[in-house]
Amino acid sequence: MKTDNRVRFTKMVIKDSLLDILSEKPIQKVTVKEICEKAQINRATFYLHYQDPYDLLEQIENEMFNDVFSSVMRNINDIDDLTRQLFQIIEKNIDLCRILFSDNGDKMFLKRIMEFSRDISIEGWKKTNPNVSQQRLEYLYAFVVSGSVAVIEHWVRSGMKETPLELGEIANKASDLWLN
Repeated sequence: MKTDNRVRFTKMVIKDSLLDILSEKPIQKVTVKEICEKAQINRATFYLHYQDPYDLLEQIENEMFNDVFSSVMRNINDIDDLTRQLFQIIEKNIDLCRILFSDNGDKMFLKRIMEFSRDISIEGWKKTNPNVSQQRLEYLYAFVVSGSVAVIEHWVRSGMKETPLELGEIANKASDLWLN
């Protein structure tokens, strides 16, 4: 148990160090040496857990993605609820999201979060709008994902003045307009 706690603590310090560095510069310019100095660990400890800064960032992203996926799949009732859930999870993980969604983060991460709900969304829209063609639903999903990514980035960068519920309603109304 002690070893597990030490390993968890070490990984947390390494992750926090990378996120701290990413608030100042892009991942392409981050070195293992820099992370180790900030985390006050040696390189061998870093390499025990990660291959390089990209692997570390990917693992951080995967942890958040898995949290998003689990939470949404556990609590999903309908497509509107899904949208609100995503905004709530982003709000809950705001410090991490600010970095991941910044110019120094990974732009594909946000799209990855949005993309996993593709089938759920299209099936939900089919049930409530049976006369809408599959092709139109595919376009709608592309539109909603791109729009949601832009809304999330704007929301995070402008200080998150609206609640996740308010943003969910804005996104849901936009998709309703497309369907009608």
